[in-house]
Amino acid sequence: MGNRGGVNRLVAILLALIAIMMVLIAIPTYRVYVYRAEKTSCEQAMKSARDGLIIEYLSRWDKGSVEDAIKTLDEVLPERPNICPAGGTVYLIKNGLGIFEPVCGLHDSDRGLRCRLNASRAMELLDTALHKVRKSGGKEPESLEITLNSRALECMRVREKLELRRGTATTNGYKGVVAFYGLEGDGSLKTGKVKKGEICYFVYADEDNAAVWLANDGWTGSAYLGMEGK
Repeated sequence: MGNRGGVNRLVAILLALIAIMMVLIAIPTYRVYVYRAEKTSCEQAMKSARDGLIIEYLSRWDKGSVEDAIKTLDEVLPERPNICPAGGTVYLIKNGLGIFEPVCGLHDSDRGLRCRLNASRAMELLDTALHKVRKSGGKEPESLEITLNSRALECMRVREKLELRRGTATTNGYKGVVAFYGLEGDGSLKTGKVKKGEICYFVYADEDNAAVWLANDGWTGSAYLGMEGK
């Protein structure tokens, strides 16, 4: 009886371990499935939006403005803020014909473009957040959280330029989506192009690309140089 009980406990432990291993194996597969489903839904929504903008352009036969494009999207897709099922930010850019096209910050196939748009938007949101802090009488924090593509993104303050010019997947010490900012006159960051205490340096990087902004140089990084992530 004692031996039988020991065998039963061993079998139970083995079954539990097998179950845990199956769950660990299934999680990545499930995540891939969810991502593909969201990407497919996003692509369909973007196509509808793109078709609506083209129809509006052809009916008016002029280039229009961003405001006109936004109004058209609101008419074609009333739930435009939720156009991407994963909450990706929708950007509007002009194509070679002067027609506005929607670009998803999470799923667009042009990874370099995606990184550039997200970086610009992240810097804009960070600047707004910093101005709010100053207006309330607070000091510039060591980090500020913004929301990009419906996800929280922590922007970390630095006092010198980083060796981060490619995607985090190919840069040691970084993982996922990251953002860093530096202020004029803080540490070794001095450009002479903006006022003391203003953002003079900003880095945004995802797994594939990085976008780096310096007040006296503008935007650089692999997202702009085409080094990778195409």
